[in-house]
Amino acid sequence: MALSDRAAIKKLALDPEQEQFAGSVDVIFDQLQNSRRPEFEHPFAIVALKKKVGFFILREKKALPEWAPGDVVTLHSFRICRACQGKGYGRAGADLAISWVRRERPDVRQLMLAVNTRNAPAKLAYLKAGFIDTGEIFHGPIGDQNILAAKIQRDLG
Repeated sequence: MALSDRAAIKKLALDPEQEQFAGSVDVIFDQLQNSRRPEFEHPFAIVALKKKVGFFILREKKALPEWAPGDVVTLHSFRICRACQGKGYGRAGADLAISWVRRERPDVRQLMLAVNTRNAPAKLAYLKAGFIDTGEIFHGPIGDQNILAAKIQRDLG
């Protein structure tokens, strides 16, 4: 995905209460564009039937947040447009992230994320997608965050 996809991602409308947790698309893209570590930040669009329905960023190594151990990849700014929610695209996006880590980062064993404790629907969706609650809490700028993790299963053959 290119940074020029900003306009398409901005069209992924969320409910206002979800937007506060996912973050402003303009702020997210400005941060990506001005990143001091772009080689460790990987933006993805979730596409279905030739239409963008979602977006997320994977971060690794020197771009990891302070709550993450150094040997993981973290998931950020995950969004599925309001009209496409409840249709399996969130699960598909989580599967896409896990597949990318499995293929591109064979030494990484976990994909982790932080979800605001007030964002119960998102936490439930992540748990349904195979993440587990680590029991850790991070005190973030917009409130407490539950730290979730998904183990990266490796093919044995």
